[in-house]
Amino acid sequence: MRFEMLSKLFGRRIWCFNVFTLCILVSACTGYPYFRESIPNGNKVPHPCIKGLYWEGVGHENYKGSGTRNSFGLDFEKNSKVWNTELCNKDSDGDGLTNGQELGDPDCTWTPGSQPKTTENLSHPGICEPFDSPLCGGKPSFVNCEDTGRLECDSRNEPDTFNFTVRFPETKVPNKETTYMCITFELPMDKEYHLIATEPVIDNSDIMHHTLVYGCEGVNVAPRELMKPMECGGTMDGCRELFGGWSIGGNRDSQKPKNVENQICNADSAKHSKYYENIILQHHWNNPQKLSNYKDSSGITLHLTPKLRPYNAGFLMTGQFHLEIPPGESHYEASGSCGGSCLSQMVNGTIYVTKVNNHMHLLGAAQFTELRRNNSFVMHLAEDKVYDYNTPVSHDHKNPVMIQKGDELKTTCVFSSITKSQVTRFGDATSDEMCLAFFTYYPKENFQSGRCVSWKSLSFCETRQDVIRGCNRRKILNLADPDTVNITMTVNALCVPEECRIKCLNYVRELKQQPCFSGDVGDFIRNVLRRTARGTLDLSSWFARLDSCDRELLKETLEDGINAGRAATPLFTTVLLAILCLLRMF
Repeated sequence: MRFEMLSKLFGRRIWCFNVFTLCILVSACTGYPYFRESIPNGNKVPHPCIKGLYWEGVGHENYKGSGTRNSFGLDFEKNSKVWNTELCNKDSDGDGLTNGQELGDPDCTWTPGSQPKTTENLSHPGICEPFDSPLCGGKPSFVNCEDTGRLECDSRNEPDTFNFTVRFPETKVPNKETTYMCITFELPMDKEYHLIATEPVIDNSDIMHHTLVYGCEGVNVAPRELMKPMECGGTMDGCRELFGGWSIGGNRDSQKPKNVENQICNADSAKHSKYYENIILQHHWNNPQKLSNYKDSSGITLHLTPKLRPYNAGFLMTGQFHLEIPPGESHYEASGSCGGSCLSQMVNGTIYVTKVNNHMHLLGAAQFTELRRNNSFVMHLAEDKVYDYNTPVSHDHKNPVMIQKGDELKTTCVFSSITKSQVTRFGDATSDEMCLAFFTYYPKENFQSGRCVSWKSLSFCETRQDVIRGCNRRKILNLADPDTVNITMTVNALCVPEECRIKCLNYVRELKQQPCFSGDVGDFIRNVLRRTARGTLDLSSWFARLDSCDRELLKETLEDGINAGRAATPLFTTVLLAILCLLRMF
């Protein structure tokens, strides 16, 4: 137990040393839509071979933005991302026209916020056109003349299919980097429907990062005011059934497998145990410049049909909810698992996976979600050897993959934190991190939950238990429980922040051997308290008191190790003595 504390506390100091060894911080590369406002006609650059389609990421090979830069994007980066006479007069793609001529600023007089000289006869400054001219010599390999950004969906043309659009009223975007905003709508309740496709309605692409649709299950969901936007963070109350959405870099619409549709509305609750009367539309607005003049009224169109499919689709989230990524690391791994006995407890029968999407944020470098059976690797369900936050990849399985009791779904994330100077933790903001995978499967009825996410070494099933590895979670989290009250009051009476008193040391030495105050279980209890006990207990002060003797406990651990090591190997003893000397320096 004490060596676990040694690793945890000393590890923090190692992270600090890594920060001081960094000589150069590399700028993070990500595609922000507001760069389009930094060049003339940035929102109107035409696709070179698909009429009516704009090249949204003007400086990138991916027309939706982000990823590898094209020739204009490289020149824009070298020019400090500023439009001036030098960049305007440059012919980035070598087609004989200057960047200014292609973007409607032939005289190089445009400045941000002003009107370009012309908005007609524009062309792409990073793609040599026409393709067959002597200067160009053919179509660049990164230009796809068939990718229109729309998926064909024959089901939408069925006679009974209809559209149901939900969107925000024009809403002011807060002047902060990350905002999660929600609005509640009623669904049609005249009969039972299946959702066959979704199509986003993007009003302000400068700040829209993603939008999700959640169904509100059952009658126990907290009542919400309809049609009123409100900040919601990651809290969805009982509205957790994800069944549609869009994210930056993704297709403009999506359809579900023809025979695997998601049941989103039942007319008669007496015949169905779960039904959705309401849905929540959740927007993630990304405003890194913290501008105050943005507004948005984006939404999503649901394509519904009363022609029910054979199966109901379900959505499952797996991965790791706890992240502490040290700064200055070029390769840092974290993983989470839904497997073995836990998955067996949640599966009522065989399920079939049709799609998997990996998800991290800006530090994400690679991610692998795999199926394991009998403790052995079976296959990758989603393999992103190179992960790009702004261009997510959907891993579709035309032959659905069977998942059964005893299987394991393991997600491994690789992060590069070389640009960071402090620890990055799990969180909703783009500057935080995530390590998650999203599955589409059928039939929905064969899986009991929409999530199976680890917390450090704790399985999802363990985090739902009343007793976790010997810790009575229900008792310790009840701040009115007599034993919990006694612990709280004793720590307050004996301990003070940043000063170890002998009576405090004697008390917390024994307390920190108990399951609720040690190891991953202890960290999990702390995390739950921070989320649930706000306003009830001054947690920052109380935890500072509880941890005031950690240094002394660590020294005791080292001294015990040295005494035990004398009978083992001299090298082991020498290492512990060196660590103890370093500790005394701080």
